Amino acid sequence: MPAWPRTRWRGNSRPSAAPRTSCCHRSAGSLAAPPEPTEQFGACFVSGTTLFRGRTIFSATMSDERTLGDLIGRTYDAAVGDEDWTTLVETMARAVGGTSAVMRWLARPAETAVTVNLDPAAHQAYDAYYHTVDPVWPKLFELPPGTAVDDCALVPEPALGRTEIYNDLYRQNHLWFCLSWYTVDAAGQPVCLAIYRPRQQPLYTGEELRLLQAVTPHLDRAVQIEGRLAAATERRKAAQLPQAGPDLSGRERDCLACIARGASSKSIARQLALSAHTVNEYIASAMRKLRASSRTEAVATAIALGLLTL
Repeated sequence: MPAWPRTRWRGNSRPSAAPRTSCCHRSAGSLAAPPEPTEQFGACFVSGTTLFRGRTIFSATMSDERTLGDLIGRTYDAAVGDEDWTTLVETMARAVGGTSAVMRWLARPAETAVTVNLDPAAHQAYDAYYHTVDPVWPKLFELPPGTAVDDCALVPEPALGRTEIYNDLYRQNHLWFCLSWYTVDAAGQPVCLAIYRPRQQPLYTGEELRLLQAVTPHLDRAVQIEGRLAAATERRKAAQLPQAGPDLSGRERDCLACIARGASSKSIARQLALSAHTVNEYIASAMRKLRASSRTEAVATAIALGLLTL
């Protein structure tokens, strides 16, 4: 499990001392502030999110529109289990020009994080220690859930270059420029995405950030859907009997088979050459093993588990 404490929170409340997405988060260079609202975009930016005025902020070519549509479709496919989250994160990183990425549900074990082209040792090192000295983490969580932002807007490149996390972890793993997004899941726990490129490449462009921002409302909803489906699955599993079923004796099976055919204890006793008392003991034992409250329920459960064939 991750080393940092878990903090339940909702709405605009903020976690006070949690790390950001699993392994490493960069910031870089001096990125210009988000563009002022214009008729071209028909929208205004609020802390990395967008308010719409009747048309989309993402002014795109036909190729860009196809890319956006593909990402949105893959997002919902991942939410319902029709596509692997790794495929989605890899496709999203490629779309914005990233070379590696990580997506992390902070309430889940660190090993469940989705990583793309990222050294597992770097991810483990971040989880074990470096999240405590990541300068971007607290600044990211000052923004509303659902925000997508370029890290360079949070921590300038010169400041990052002087940090322990950069010199000991990011530099050798080519993790420098980063686009980040976070939201909260159905349980109110943070979910984070980081998409990196090395220092040798140029800064992320405004258009690349806007592509990510156009996807994130759908990513927010996908995280909610995935969480609710996972919770429902766990509830169903908890309500189910063990699939292998209990070990019924031969006589217990015989008695249940007779009950299924409508026989009474006396009738079963005659058929099996047993006393009625012994028959009742076998039936009671089978009911305990099957956690059944009645003979009929015991028969139905045994059939459902494949323990009884009529």
